[in-house]
Amino acid sequence: MSEHEEGRTAPIAARVHLAHAVVQKLADDRSIDVLHLKGPAVLPGLRAEGRQSSDVDVLVRPSHLERLVEALESIGFEQRTDFSTGSVFAHAANWWHDDWGWVDVHTHWPGVSIDAEQAFDVLARTSAPRQIAHWDCPVPDRTAQRLILVLHSARSGGTTDLDHAWLGADPEEQAEVRALAKELDAEVALAAGIGELELHRGAPTYLLWRYFAEGGSRLDEWRARLAAAPTVRAKAELLTAAMRVNQDHLRMELGRPPTREDLRERQKVRVRKALSELSSRVRRS
Repeated sequence: MSEHEEGRTAPIAARVHLAHAVVQKLADDRSIDVLHLKGPAVLPGLRAEGRQSSDVDVLVRPSHLERLVEALESIGFEQRTDFSTGSVFAHAANWWHDDWGWVDVHTHWPGVSIDAEQAFDVLARTSAPRQIAHWDCPVPDRTAQRLILVLHSARSGGTTDLDHAWLGADPEEQAEVRALAKELDAEVALAAGIGELELHRGAPTYLLWRYFAEGGSRLDEWRARLAAAPTVRAKAELLTAAMRVNQDHLRMELGRPPTREDLRERQKVRVRKALSELSSRVRRS
């Protein structure tokens, strides 16, 4: 078995640890500011024992993104999703490497509403190195990690992380998380994660976080996203995006680049679903 083939068959947990170290080595060599999130970056006691991650999550200083992308692609990483199509929050894009697997590059964290560069400064100011695969990787402090995990839980419809990151915290620790959320303008998202969303019913992002908490139809999702969009231009861009097929997601679903025929068929399905949901809503009304 060749060294290249052996890398591909390494256990996922080992590969993820090594990939964190690879990303940090690239960042060190190019003076790129990154913070490692989730998975092996999580401090002891904040997640269930034995829980493993299947990819690498890093938060990059937004002004350093271009340098990090160049660094990743210089060693064979290929971009598979774009920021605009990666999620509702357009917060991350994915890169794949045949040996190192997936790296999710975040420029901001969903739920944090202040300027992304400023938010990075806030999260990085008390960061400390944590050894991952015997390499020093900067990670947010315990308070910031609690907030990050709760916000992730809110966006995921609830996870076991809440048990450790929030319910396992004492009142003083919870107060520190609330104070950080206020500084980052992440109070609505935090409330969604800890069951206090109704206290923010008048917030522009209320419907969006309720959608993540309770689910709903695609029309519910787009209605919530429109309500959360901060400007007329952002709302117009959302309406345009609603009519397009997400080519990145379709490529990952198919395991190959979609053809024109694939796109036409998926567009038909998208329109049929939208019309069906609209008709159902009209009948209920």
